[in-house]
Amino acid sequence: MEHVEPNSEAIHRETDKKIEWQYFDENSNPVHLSKVVHKDKPLIYIYPFGYSRERGVTKKKVHTVELRGWEEIKNIPTSLRSGSTVKLTVGKLKLLMNFIYQPFPEVEKVIVDKNGSSRFSAKTITFNFQDLERVLKAISKETRTYETRKKTAIANELAKVTQKVSPRATKLSKGALSHHLSFYSDDVSLSEADVDAVLSLISLTPSLNVSVTENFIQTKDKINVAYLDDVIKKFKELMKVKNDNEKNWQSFFESHGWILANIFPFQVVLKGREAYVGGKTIENKEGRVVDFLYQNGFKDNYALLEIKTHNKTLIRKKPYRAPDTFSAHEDLSGAISQCLDQKSTFLTDMGQKYKALDPKVILVVGQKSSLDENQASCFELLRSNQKNVDIVTFDELLEKIKGLKDVLQT
Repeated sequence: MEHVEPNSEAIHRETDKKIEWQYFDENSNPVHLSKVVHKDKPLIYIYPFGYSRERGVTKKKVHTVELRGWEEIKNIPTSLRSGSTVKLTVGKLKLLMNFIYQPFPEVEKVIVDKNGSSRFSAKTITFNFQDLERVLKAISKETRTYETRKKTAIANELAKVTQKVSPRATKLSKGALSHHLSFYSDDVSLSEADVDAVLSLISLTPSLNVSVTENFIQTKDKINVAYLDDVIKKFKELMKVKNDNEKNWQSFFESHGWILANIFPFQVVLKGREAYVGGKTIENKEGRVVDFLYQNGFKDNYALLEIKTHNKTLIRKKPYRAPDTFSAHEDLSGAISQCLDQKSTFLTDMGQKYKALDPKVILVVGQKSSLDENQASCFELLRSNQKNVDIVTFDELLEKIKGLKDVLQT
């Protein structure tokens, strides 16, 4: 064997199946088997250690690192190595291992498997490489130096692959929100979830810490306006759809329930979507289902709301009596009949079980803007004389949302 530099690592033995590295001391004597690279299979072993002239070789807490799926050291991802050295005691890996020692104090072997599954036992931790990468990336995202936040990120990622680690709630530290927002411009688009998050954050703040100034009120209005812009955009996109998209409308109104709630002249509480209102035969068939069922704020009556689509026709194009008398289209008359049937069935089958004196029925259907002047007049006459069903069109709902936005902007 050729002369080896003292205090260095070098190949000590090579066979047809593997290559062994040893650490050589100050006298160039081999004192510790440091790694083994197999030739016949993609498998590498690392044996962490420490060395000093006074104490000699000292083994680390984790004394074996097994890397499955890699044939050479140079092929190991740089997230696991520095040059030709694989270490668990530097950077993000050190943070991860320090965390792991708490729930697994007896761990002595770590396996990183390129293709296998993650498994956690008392003495052996096995990471699927992709799972490990996700943990390391989660640590990297915590750009600030708060150790607590990094521990939370580690816990939440590990909890996804093992039940032996519990997720942690992320706590917003002082200054973190302003630091995060400093990276963004004033051109902000907020979803309903964004608005809810901001308002819930404000609700968590002690009232003594919130100064209700004009600036605070204006900021809250700006948030609401940004949210309404997003709602209006989505509403218009649904209005462009040519086919029957009733289910999409139902999902939209379920996500933005306040739009429908504002139709009512009194406070209402949503009791259910696609609610059964009775009417089944003895064979348990033909039951009536209303799109949305509301209860009023006093809980002594109900309201039924049926959603059709913006594409439904309200008034026939051909006049019933020329030149300016038009009759209801079957889309509208059929929807009204359906609503009346649902109300009747609800009163008959559910009226005794639930407090229901005279349920209000609302039908959302069609677009008034699609009518000419004479058709619109006939529609208004028909609507105003329809005492049992209140009819609202989709474009009227859109105008209500726009009106609310205008109020907030003034």
